[in-house]
Amino acid sequence: AQKKSGIKKRLVCLKVKSPVPLVTLEAISRDGDVVGWVCRTAYGYSVGCNVAWGYVEHPEKISLDWVKSGKYQVECMGEVYDAEVSLAAPFDPKNLRVKGIYEDAA
Repeated sequence: AQKKSGIKKRLVCLKVKSPVPLVTLEAISRDGDVVGWVCRTAYGYSVGCNVAWGYVEHPEKISLDWVKSGKYQVECMGEVYDAEVSLAAPFDPKNLRVKGIYEDAA
């Protein structure tokens, strides 16, 4: 059934430009509308910002183009911070460092 109707919820990675640490359950906004929530956060020392993993939802089928095309923000403690969305890990998304390739990994 899901193959026909498409997925309506997708896990994404967000690099959040926030001076305060994120906790969890922060609202994720896309183009001004709340579309999801943060499930897991940590400070990414290798990327120099907060990294959050969360789910975004859409009543229609979620396509990769839909995920990549929006302007994302995360609300934390009443403040709204810009976020960059990704479908892969922000550090070494090609998994090259594990293979001993360090030149192109960062």
